[in-house]
Amino acid sequence: MGASMDFSQPCLSRWVVAAVAAVLAQASAAADQARFPEKPVETIVPYSIGGGVGAMARAFATEAAKVTGQPWVVTPREGAGGVVGFTYLSRAKPDGYSVVFSPASPMTNAPFINASMPFPNTQIQPVCQVFENVFTIAVGEKSTIRNFSDLVARARSNPGSVSFGHAGPGSVGHLSVAAVERALKVKFNAIAYRGDAPAITDAMGGTLDFSAPAISSIAGKNLRVLAVLSEKRHPGYPDVPSIAELGVPSVTPGLNGLFVPAGTPAPVIEDIERLCEKVTTSASFSDSAKTLMQVPQFLSATAFRARIDTVYKANAALVPELKLEKN
Repeated sequence: MGASMDFSQPCLSRWVVAAVAAVLAQASAAADQARFPEKPVETIVPYSIGGGVGAMARAFATEAAKVTGQPWVVTPREGAGGVVGFTYLSRAKPDGYSVVFSPASPMTNAPFINASMPFPNTQIQPVCQVFENVFTIAVGEKSTIRNFSDLVARARSNPGSVSFGHAGPGSVGHLSVAAVERALKVKFNAIAYRGDAPAITDAMGGTLDFSAPAISSIAGKNLRVLAVLSEKRHPGYPDVPSIAELGVPSVTPGLNGLFVPAGTPAPVIEDIERLCEKVTTSASFSDSAKTLMQVPQFLSATAFRARIDTVYKANAALVPELKLEKN
């Protein structure tokens, strides 16, 4: 009888190879997960810790700690419109254990209003977008300005007489309204404040005709919102039109996310990026954001960097027209 052919050994070999490959893949994934973080992460907020950005940072840090098993310690380093915190980050060790949770404004706005910057944008690496901080055009409840069309009509009839308050030269609110002026060929009287709160107070009291605060700053205030400075309506104000609906080209909101020093190893950046997506899309973080009138929106490092570059270029065209004196 001829010798029989046994196919079991090659099949077994292929099965063993596949099983070993699967085990190795799982081990590699586990190693990646264990690689970062292995100790507490300093989470720098370059603005007032009591503001909306600080509150969102704390919510993010709480959820990130649950996911990673390591504390994410929120540390305020405010000053110069966020530049102080970003400067600290640019000089930090590029190992992922110092991150900034912030709007991108120190990269997109500050270079155009500061005579000299203590860091170039190339020293900062955007990792992910967490949420968009949408700003508004708002008047006091007793204002006779009833809607956005009324506001524009007044500005056209008396150029420069309609006053508005913003959180400082080059702030998102300031540049957003400047973009509206440019698109509609109108002129408002821009008045700088140190933050949203005092501008809101003066708008409510009638000292200002309107203000341009973030949505997170106006909850519970006696304000009537005429428009949200975004391409779409905000879920917190579903009856208020977006500026795009009103015929004005889309205004970019505050782009908030995580940043690390340039030179941070790619695997660490990838770990933080994956963590960012997991936190941003979690039910717990979404619930926290909702109470703060914010809407999480994750973007990868590549997409976040592209949006930052777009805003930078738009501001490069817009800001010189404002003739802001550089500090």
